[in-house]
Amino acid sequence: MLLYLKNAKSLSPFQLKIAAFHKRDTEAMAYIVTYIIPFLAIPLHGWKEGIALSIFFIVLGILYVNSNMIHINPMLNLFGYRLYEITTEDNGVHSLLAKRSIRHLETVKVVKLGDEILLEKPNGT
Repeated sequence: MLLYLKNAKSLSPFQLKIAAFHKRDTEAMAYIVTYIIPFLAIPLHGWKEGIALSIFFIVLGILYVNSNMIHINPMLNLFGYRLYEITTEDNGVHSLLAKRSIRHLETVKVVKLGDEILLEKPNGT
């Protein structure tokens, strides 16, 4: 994931002015509680349970990426990213990953990671 984000920062940025925003960091916690924590109670007594659990996580990962939910990832929080839902001046709604707090009516440089998913490009990179 870090390699993906590092490569994404090399894309050509464009500027957006943020008209409104909402923090969405709690979605990552909901993901952890909903999908990960229940598996801590599953006893793994043999290789069959391990394979079944691995298959489940692979399917979950594929659905996660194909559903454009890659930005709702607990690892992003660990690496210092914050998730925002922003509305731009032209009323476009996007998810924004940033390493800092953003402000109302701020202009940010971003790169597009996917459909409606943006990554702030820090100054100097």
